[in-house]
Amino acid sequence: MRTAVLLLALLALAGCGTKKPSAYSRENTALLATIPVYPGAAAPKTTAGVSSNTEFGARDWTLPAHSDPETVVAWYVPRLQRAGWRITGKDLGTIRAARRSATVVVGVRGRTLEVLANARGV
Repeated sequence: MRTAVLLLALLALAGCGTKKPSAYSRENTALLATIPVYPGAAAPKTTAGVSSNTEFGARDWTLPAHSDPETVVAWYVPRLQRAGWRITGKDLGTIRAARRSATVVVGVRGRTLEVLANARGV
């Protein structure tokens, strides 16, 4: 009986983590890689999310102490524009941009810089 339980546990573990990311998720991750990183931002963490039929990629960095959210966001505007992005919105500590069918959102909360990317802009 112990052997059977151990075998089942090993088979279950072997199946963990084998699911490959979808093409949509890979496109979002590739898009995130094209967004410049604010000077001094560190410890990036990349995640994926799904909302309804839309997938997005998110990457968070820790900003240097005393970073001003508006200064960080302002740093992104000309860099995104030079890369062909059109700024579509700006709120306190957040900008939204679009390029062809892709969209990105850059936001600052406390010391966290977050970039959300949707390669298909759905």
